[in-house]
Amino acid sequence: MSNRLHVHPVGDLIVHDTETDDCVCGPGMRPVKRDDGSVGWLVTHHSLDGREKQENPA
Repeated sequence: MSNRLHVHPVGDLIVHDTETDDCVCGPGMRPVKRDDGSVGWLVTHHSLDGREKQENPA
């Protein structure tokens, strides 16, 4: 099982690097505790087309 899960925007202006932690978008990382007690990392990439500014938070 991988230690990281990448979440990235689809159809963005760039192709996000989901193989390393060195994406140009400056992704955020946060620890996530798994059911078995181990800890993985959620890597959240940011869009470069500005779509977050048009989304309504849920």
